[in-house]
Amino acid sequence: MKDESFGTIRYNISTMSSFESIQSLIQDFSKGNPLGLKLSEVQLQQEWEHLVGSTMAKHSYPESIRFKKLHLVADNSIWLQQLMFLKPAILEAIHSMMPELALTEVVLRIGSIPQAPPQPDPIPQEPPPFVGESSPFATGLAKRLSDPDLQFLLSQTITKALAEPPPSTTERAKKPGV
Repeated sequence: MKDESFGTIRYNISTMSSFESIQSLIQDFSKGNPLGLKLSEVQLQQEWEHLVGSTMAKHSYPESIRFKKLHLVADNSIWLQQLMFLKPAILEAIHSMMPELALTEVVLRIGSIPQAPPQPDPIPQEPPPFVGESSPFATGLAKRLSDPDLQFLLSQTITKALAEPPPSTTERAKKPGV
């Protein structure tokens, strides 16, 4: 139940369902609130590639939402022209995915598209191959861990890394940026 007192919305904890999701509480709280608009803006930015496709997402970005207008950035005039023709389709796609935004217009400009953050390298699922007897140095370092399996794997990994020859200076000189 909502108790409307002094113009604010308060939740009566005793009558709220214990299974009400945090997401639904945030959505209820953020309706008609600047925070809710910002959350919707971020959600649109995260879903942009899914919404318009990877090619268009590489050349456009939903910069902001202000006064029920979506402000889109295109990286050049060619994509700006393409987006101009696609305004109705973009609005329709956004309305189907996020009807609560009730956008009325798309405003276009040329600008730079933010780069996606780099994805972290996947963690290998298999342990490193057995390298024989661990070096005393590697065993000493691994003893700081409490888990014996992790101690073994770490000592094996350190021993293997120490056994590989370092790259020669000619190999490093061939690599760009080194």
